[in-house]
Amino acid sequence: MTTPIPAWARALLLADRAVHSSVRLAALVRTELLLAGLSTAEREAVNAAVFSAEDTYSPGGPTFAHGLFAWEREAFATAPFPPSGRVLLGGGGGGRELTGLCALGYEVVAFEPAPALSEALIAVAAKHPRARALRGSYADLVLAARGGGGPLGSLLGERYDAVVLGWASLSHVTDAAERASLLAALRSLAPGAPVLLSYLGPDDDGRANGRVERLRAPLRRWLSRAAGRAAAAEGEGFVPGAGFYQRYTPEEIEALASAAGYELAMHEREPYPHALLAPRSTVG
Repeated sequence: MTTPIPAWARALLLADRAVHSSVRLAALVRTELLLAGLSTAEREAVNAAVFSAEDTYSPGGPTFAHGLFAWEREAFATAPFPPSGRVLLGGGGGGRELTGLCALGYEVVAFEPAPALSEALIAVAAKHPRARALRGSYADLVLAARGGGGPLGSLLGERYDAVVLGWASLSHVTDAAERASLLAALRSLAPGAPVLLSYLGPDDDGRANGRVERLRAPLRRWLSRAAGRAAAAEGEGFVPGAGFYQRYTPEEIEALASAAGYELAMHEREPYPHALLAPRSTVG
């Protein structure tokens, strides 16, 4: 005989489900309003503010203290990533990757757009004789590659043996044209260099495909029409601690790399999605 669930427990569980659904609905509406209402430049400003407020990535924070992740170390030891040389590090955060790369013997040139993080990155670089850091964004890198100068104009004309796009920083380039321009800029600035990138995979935000989630697509379409903007792409989202982001499928990463003239020397989904790209002429 099945033991009955007390009425008060059933009521509590129903109330808990209602609260949970309400919180998810509020988060969904918040995200879709932000996606529809802000321009790309405004989203980037929000991301810079969000990451500047996070001290986990700077010296003294737990993420910084962790050092290089095991999957990063493995990628750095995988051909065609060179065993030594100069590394261009984009989205360098507060200096975690820079510190790890310098410890492995690399020379590092790094940049970071978020004000507080770039200050930390510059301070960390100053402690390493073979490192330097600048404040700048991926858009600034594209500008520099096109000969337009800007904050990262000094990077033009230097030789880079490898490129690292800092932890999941590619996922904060939410515009498809800007992603293509970034990869083209890397191909121009460092034509023979492999590129290590990491990204948010399809399920990394933990969203469930429940009744609340089914409201996302129609709400996104309605808000985009109301705002007079193109609807956000599939996989775009926002979370308070990480700002605006773009989730990718492995196939999308492979297509992005191929269009820019790269092949995949490594592409792993676990423990964190990452890929090592090799200029097509160097694979084999």
